[in-house]
Amino acid sequence: MNVDLRYLGHSGLRETTRGAALSFSPNLARPPVFFDGALAHPLRFREAMSALHDVVVGDLRKPRKDRSAWQAWKQQEEAREAQLRVDLLDRATRAELSRIAGEPVPPDFEARFRELHGVYWRARTSWASTLAAHDPALFRHLIPCDPVVTVAPDVVFFECFSKDESSYGCLSVDRSAFEGAQEAGLGTTNVDYSLALYEHFQTLRSYRETRLLVDPTGFEVNVAGRADYREEKIDLPPSWLRGFGQIQAAMSLPSRRVDVPVEAVYSILAHLARHREKTGPRSLRFQLVPGQPPVIFIDPWGIPVVCRGSVCEDDGALSPSLPTGTQGPYRAHYAGAPAPTRIFPPPFSLSSPSLLSSLFSSPPSAPTPPGVATIGSVGGAAPSLKIWGRRRLGVLARVLPLAERVEVRLLGDGMPSLWIVHMGEMRFTLALSGWTASDWTGGTNLDVLGGMLLDDVRLTDRVVRHLEHVRRASFGELAAALDASSMALQASLHRLAKQGQVIYDHAAECYRYRQVMPVVLSEAILGPEPPEIAQGKELARASVELLRDEPLPAARRLLVARVRGTRCEAVLDLDGTLKKGRCTCSYFHRNRLKAGPCRHLLAVRLRATGAPLPPVQPQRPARTAQEPALTKVAFYPPALEAMTKAAKGSGKTLAALLEQTWDDAFERLQSAPTWEEARRRAGGPAPALPHQLVRGVVARPLRLHPDVVTEIQRVAEQLEASPAAVISAAWLIALRNGDRKR
Repeated sequence: MNVDLRYLGHSGLRETTRGAALSFSPNLARPPVFFDGALAHPLRFREAMSALHDVVVGDLRKPRKDRSAWQAWKQQEEAREAQLRVDLLDRATRAELSRIAGEPVPPDFEARFRELHGVYWRARTSWASTLAAHDPALFRHLIPCDPVVTVAPDVVFFECFSKDESSYGCLSVDRSAFEGAQEAGLGTTNVDYSLALYEHFQTLRSYRETRLLVDPTGFEVNVAGRADYREEKIDLPPSWLRGFGQIQAAMSLPSRRVDVPVEAVYSILAHLARHREKTGPRSLRFQLVPGQPPVIFIDPWGIPVVCRGSVCEDDGALSPSLPTGTQGPYRAHYAGAPAPTRIFPPPFSLSSPSLLSSLFSSPPSAPTPPGVATIGSVGGAAPSLKIWGRRRLGVLARVLPLAERVEVRLLGDGMPSLWIVHMGEMRFTLALSGWTASDWTGGTNLDVLGGMLLDDVRLTDRVVRHLEHVRRASFGELAAALDASSMALQASLHRLAKQGQVIYDHAAECYRYRQVMPVVLSEAILGPEPPEIAQGKELARASVELLRDEPLPAARRLLVARVRGTRCEAVLDLDGTLKKGRCTCSYFHRNRLKAGPCRHLLAVRLRATGAPLPPVQPQRPARTAQEPALTKVAFYPPALEAMTKAAKGSGKTLAALLEQTWDDAFERLQSAPTWEEARRRAGGPAPALPHQLVRGVVARPLRLHPDVVTEIQRVAEQLEASPAAVISAAWLIALRNGDRKR
């Protein structure tokens, strides 16, 4: 996705009359966001931001080894060329100094310097663009993405991803952490970030006042022509954008909460810093036995780290949609949580009656049978859970001296984990993918585990409008305000999170309105869906043979099916969430459910839950699979005439042409701050582009996708224009895009 970045100056620390100001330059291409407040505890903020910096620059992927045969020859050539370069430079320097020794400084010396300086930066920008296009991995390694800062009524929080996209960091600072009067403009923006800014963080001291400033200057003055104004276009990788949706998917799944003492985290980091494992497993193993303190084993040495503190009598899970419990470090948070159960004991037989009987006859301490995968820990937690990529926890070293407590959320064995460090008025959240080599999008399709593939477009629109107004709300508050069912509300929140509009704050246990980008992240921007999901939808259409469909206690459902000769079994809850499963395919054999369900389990769930299936040749695979409704669409007459002619010439229907037009122009129209800017982007002949409000419109009944209708209405309200005018502008933008491609 191409993103416009416009910065006035650079972020950094500057001296003021009363102390220092840590100034962040916001992205001027987004709506105005600003903040100005004095830090009550500068040292805490320094250490927390330093930990966030470690997340930004973190990259623990195994580097490639250079085994080329010409390495020795290359070193010899480099040494010879370096010596030759030094000799030539020395000779040229002496000649130039002798020539200009008696000459005065040219009057255009400074202008010439700025001209050549501009040549350098244009060449550097061109190099960066070429590198980003041809080697995105190297570009991402050299230039990390700018963090995202959100100013909310109660907090200011920073978000970022690591270079390898396997770690996510979020620093939340309560507004109470700032002294005196505060000035704030609510919203979300990117802030200029450079590696030099990290050095500025280290200069923060407690003996002088330090202000946190998201500088609003660029929004208030004319920046055109200023030397410190720069405008860039970067191509954000789809994986970076998808990562925010996967984070929300992880946060919305049932998880197990473990309160880990600060000294226990100290012990883990200290041992890992002093020892390097030579064999596997390289994991942290959480042993969670009801009635006893949690124990964390550092493998492969098997060193136990006991988490001293309160204990509980049962185990369970928690979810953002349910009230939080208070009894112990990992107590059940589902009301009436059932006792732990086990399913699928060997041998694997589709007709064996032992499946149902063993579901409740196995004792809670029985080990999980081979070939069985479980999600979370509700009704069937294993005696121990393992997490991988533990060396990424090293970023917590800077914040541990300030920590009051550490809270860990475990999604399951080998699945992502969240580490929340509470530091008084600050909270640092570190979300780790299942393992280091698997980023948040490439290896964990967590969004398909939650059973929320279909949402109500109207409810989704109401949710985002309500959150935009109140800025934060718990799940219960949203359900009461919108009078929505739990399942429908979860689906809408899940979709909004994938679109970058909503974030779940685990520390505050509430949903927040946060636009990660100035436009809604559609599937067209995020790229194609993973192959397992696409194949699962294809199989669900006509290749699923349900052999057994039986109810289970605790409001669950057992499914046994055959999908194109592949046998699989699954247990779903009321929301359609896949709780347990087993399949005979190779994908499941390699990954279990740690990388999301295989195509066969997904097909079974789609068929069993009755979710609408995509057509054989979907016109819009990026949108939700809903039947297009007949909608009256208002057109500006000249635009309708041109579009009808183009539709006949291309052999398409007017509805299909309008959807394609909207796909091409939606991003540019939604990012336009005013109607005048939208008209400027559209261009085109004056008769084809109406005024902001169109009176004499022509209505045509068309079968449009509900998302298209909703998006057109939303953009029209944003620009305070008629939908007919917005459609005309979209048509002209699509024409200009087509001319550029030709």
